[in-house]
Amino acid sequence: MPCPPVFPFFGFLFFFFTIALQSIAGDIFIPPSEIQIYSNTEDMGKSSFDWVILALKSTAMPHIPTLLKSLLHNQTRVLAIMNGLIDYDLVESLRSISTSKDLPCAAIYGGMAFIGCNRLSPGLVDHTDQGALSAGLAASAASNKPYQGVVHDMEALADLWRPTKVKFMEETYLIRGRWIKNCWNLPFNSISCAMGGILTIDTIVKDPSLRKLADDIMDETIAIANADLASRGIDPSLYLDDTVKKRMWDITDAMGPYKTSTMLDLINRRPMEVKYLFRKPLEIAESLQIKAPKLEALTAQIESLQRHYNLF
Repeated sequence: MPCPPVFPFFGFLFFFFTIALQSIAGDIFIPPSEIQIYSNTEDMGKSSFDWVILALKSTAMPHIPTLLKSLLHNQTRVLAIMNGLIDYDLVESLRSISTSKDLPCAAIYGGMAFIGCNRLSPGLVDHTDQGALSAGLAASAASNKPYQGVVHDMEALADLWRPTKVKFMEETYLIRGRWIKNCWNLPFNSISCAMGGILTIDTIVKDPSLRKLADDIMDETIAIANADLASRGIDPSLYLDDTVKKRMWDITDAMGPYKTSTMLDLINRRPMEVKYLFRKPLEIAESLQIKAPKLEALTAQIESLQRHYNLF
């Protein structure tokens, strides 16, 4: 018999557990009696968990070692379904849990959710578009080489999703998957947010100037991505190209009046994912001498809004 969902609830982080899901793939309702809720991860036990799934904003990164410390053992696998270039910092922060600086778990993965969904209210999520998950290995206790696949670890990840209806795609190189997701996140999150949080996706794609701006930022993102992949010695056949752009535009043109996560954080005055979503890619661009003037300009605007409203 499958175990009921387990959700921690913390006062210092903004967590809501899902009770109802309105979905294009079919609605789901989970009665509160079937959900285990804890106010502290230390109360959740240690030996019971083979998997820990992090579905947090990257603004919660400093808290993750504390949240996970009591849950991890040498057979635990951690999957971070989060936005941004978080993986190196996540791995290093979890290593800090161990006195030997080895991984305190079997493996750490990164996941990219290609999904359109918003939380309408506490306990109510609206899923309106897409729904695939791609994921890859960030680090393994069986290998000291981040981003390089270990067959057993990837089989375990595929086994986790096989019984579900979620379309799962394996990423041989996690960093490549992160950059593909950035080809959507960077243009559309940045434009919708820098414009003051007033633009939904359909507004951007229908406005010729904003559509051109989004396309240019996508080009800048691909240039940074390919330089990064080259610096890691990844096969050029895996570099991002116009087929990635076409895929992003096909998804976006059909998305309708969707509100990006960064836009929603701004208008609701919640901490914004700036460091790992926008600034990290630009730091990589600078280190590799890749110019990204339009992404840089919009990121400066977003950082200004973040400072003005203290959304850290």
